Amino acid sequence: MADNNANAPNPSAPKLGFGYEVQPGDSLSKIAKQVYGDATRWKEIWEANKASIPNPDLIHPGQQLSMPPR
Repeated sequence: MADNNANAPNPSAPKLGFGYEVQPGDSLSKIAKQVYGDATRWKEIWEANKASIPNPDLIHPGQQLSMPPR
């Protein structure tokens, strides 16, 4: 019998809403303010991108970020 849960969503997987390309002068808090209207949501962006952003103070223009849903 086939496993009916094979295509079930993984609740522990991060929920990603869309992508964002870092622009010159951006910071995670500036991106959070621009995208979500709340600069304090920078931690959500960092959590979704920890694998590629070990230090949240060091992001670079052209870097692609996965953004949590609004």
